[in-house]
Amino acid sequence: IYSRGKNTMLSLTTGSLESMFSSTGINGDMNVTLWPIQNGILHYCGFQVLPPQVFWAPSCASPEARTAMLEGWRSRLQGLLEEKLLSFISLDCFDPKSFQLTPDVQEKHASQEFGLTVGIHLGKPLPPQNQMKAGC
Repeated sequence: IYSRGKNTMLSLTTGSLESMFSSTGINGDMNVTLWPIQNGILHYCGFQVLPPQVFWAPSCASPEARTAMLEGWRSRLQGLLEEKLLSFISLDCFDPKSFQLTPDVQEKHASQEFGLTVGIHLGKPLPPQNQMKAGC
């Protein structure tokens, strides 16, 4: 796989405020929105995924706020090589024939407060910031 060992990240703008991309917001949880892209495409293709850079509603922001967004982006880019990667479930946690979590992995996480990931939540609350921030 050509992407193996390469880091990638999403950088996007929204037309909505951050609060509108929450679990109770009109657009739904941004973690759920990003799951199929970051896990199903980028991670699946072998990329190591950095937390996304999301600029919330820049068209509605004041010129000063937009300048601050760009300065924050510039600062982030300078430290990008030291950033922690998002974590994903290892393929070893799945049965190779059924593509389901192995019983031992399910048992291990049965008592946990949150699911493993946004997509593999085990019927529990979604892990906070799972697709937005590393180390949660």
